[in-house]
Amino acid sequence: MSNYKLVCLIVCFILGFIPSSDVLSKENVTLQLKWKHQFQFAGFYAAQKEGYFAEEGLDVTINPVNMKQSTSESVLKGEAQYGISDSSIVLSRLKGSPLVILAAIFQHSPLVLITPKSSDILNPLELKGKRVMYQRNIDDAVILGMFTELNITDDNHTHVPHTFSDDELLAGNVDAMSAYITDQPYYLQEKGVPVTIFSPSSYGIDFYGDMIFVTEQYLEENKEQVLAFRRASLKGWNYALKHQEEMVDWIIEQYKPNKSRDHLLYEARLTARMIQPELIELGYFSENRVLRIADTYKQLEMAPKDAQLEGINYSSYLNGNKQTKHWLQLSIAISIIIFLLVLLLWVLNQRLKARVHQRTRELKEANQSLERYFDILDQYVITCSTSEKGIIQSASQALCDLTGYTQQELIGNSYKMLRHPDDRSYIKLIKSVQKGQVWIGDIQLNSKNGQSLWIQNKVEPHVENGELVGFTMVSIDINDKKRVEALSITDGLTGLFNRRHFDEVIEAEYQRLRRTQNKISLIMIDVDDFKAYNDTYGHVKGDETLQAIAQVIGNEVSRPADLAVRYGGEEFAVILPDTDYEGTYKIAQRILNKVSALNIAHAGSTTTGNISISVGAINITAADITNTFSLIDRADKSLYEAKSKGRNCIVMSQNPT
Repeated sequence: MSNYKLVCLIVCFILGFIPSSDVLSKENVTLQLKWKHQFQFAGFYAAQKEGYFAEEGLDVTINPVNMKQSTSESVLKGEAQYGISDSSIVLSRLKGSPLVILAAIFQHSPLVLITPKSSDILNPLELKGKRVMYQRNIDDAVILGMFTELNITDDNHTHVPHTFSDDELLAGNVDAMSAYITDQPYYLQEKGVPVTIFSPSSYGIDFYGDMIFVTEQYLEENKEQVLAFRRASLKGWNYALKHQEEMVDWIIEQYKPNKSRDHLLYEARLTARMIQPELIELGYFSENRVLRIADTYKQLEMAPKDAQLEGINYSSYLNGNKQTKHWLQLSIAISIIIFLLVLLLWVLNQRLKARVHQRTRELKEANQSLERYFDILDQYVITCSTSEKGIIQSASQALCDLTGYTQQELIGNSYKMLRHPDDRSYIKLIKSVQKGQVWIGDIQLNSKNGQSLWIQNKVEPHVENGELVGFTMVSIDINDKKRVEALSITDGLTGLFNRRHFDEVIEAEYQRLRRTQNKISLIMIDVDDFKAYNDTYGHVKGDETLQAIAQVIGNEVSRPADLAVRYGGEEFAVILPDTDYEGTYKIAQRILNKVSALNIAHAGSTTTGNISISVGAINITAADITNTFSLIDRADKSLYEAKSKGRNCIVMSQNPT
């Protein structure tokens, strides 16, 4: 007999003693769900339907919710080996329950508070004094966490025990109730009742949703089975998310839930958003995030400060990555018969492990990078979101640092508290976003201490089902830019605008004048005998005198559209858009009188013995001039006429009409 035939005979003989997976008896286990049969648990149904549990040697019974006790209690009593619960598992562990997380299915908790839009409750702070229906136990811990964060206590709202009937809200028996975002909003939408949704994650309480868990003792005694159950469940979820309509039809056929097919499809879409399989590996949970959830419970005084979380992660109970019992037996049998084949399989297996380990590490690092990215966004990106009525719903730390407000001071209040009273850009902003258009531009804010701030703003409207539901603002701090711009158009001595800015504004006003055919006034001012003043009193005193005259002119030019300018040397100019003859003359007369009232001695004056000014003014329409140069020229001629008449007087080149 050849060596080849002998080896084959021995292999067949030994393999004949290794029982097949079909012959081995399956292990009976029970999975306790946290609610009734629906798409929320489709992955476990898929693992059962597609035979993934059976392939792992498991016969799984899936029980719906037991209204008399929580899933944690069912598992701790031994009535079920596996359970589904949310991040309240962390709170239970902190309080001493020996529960262990196997996998996180929902990356974000779908538990929210909902109110009818007709109640006009715009943020959770307005629930004070209201009737709120929720479970007062660890199953609603995320809601209690949000309440504690917002200082909503037992004394300032009425707790109503949850009846799990949506009709309580429809009937007006309660003002708000806890609900799953994947479920109840659709039911109320079908009833024609639009709702407002308050998510705890918007207020800093971002917990995991559904997670698979077991007890410490069961894991330690059944490590291979627990890993098999985890593998089959995640494989089932992968199938369910890729075959949503098929699983909806199967759920209807098998369990006949009290929901329409469209309702279950809606739940399927929202469930996929909670799981985020395209971003995060199915079942993955971050130990850092679990620790932050635990810290949140401690900070909210829902758990002892010295409570520890060691042992909550299933991986800490495993001694390396073991093969299953059947694979181990098969490997030993084959290794006796043909060492080279085992060696080859071992090498391939090590490579596969390395790839899996590398992929797991990359995913972990990617999640950590994503979390760091969001932290950086919060710290350094100026952003906030509001309701359609401008009520602030979230605000980044960067916005708080810029304005001096805390997040608690901003959230729940109108965005108007940040609005600068002199900024007219808000009118354009509001008109644009109310039309559903993105608005980009510079706006002025008021800080908490009253300081004026400038930001470059991009505001995007949020539209759902054709209705405006809110806005998101992303901004850049441009205070330094505005300061540089101000310096480039400001006269360093007097603080008035400079000649460069005058040239830009006068050209823009001339073009506007041509379109509107309104009137414009230009006042030119010259300090009388100023060279003689400098020669007599010196340039330092001359500068002080120019500053005093500039202050008089600036105080008299009060409208936002008006412009006071140091034109050059001892000359000043004032632009007055849309001003009639009488108004122009009155302003010129006040400036003349108040400069005279300064009583600044001038021994070399040819007029009064004090500092005085000559004023030339013009009040015309675009039809009277051909360009900005002719406008300035006519005002200059009026000024020189005033000087030729003896100075310390006003000449206007046009008669009142």
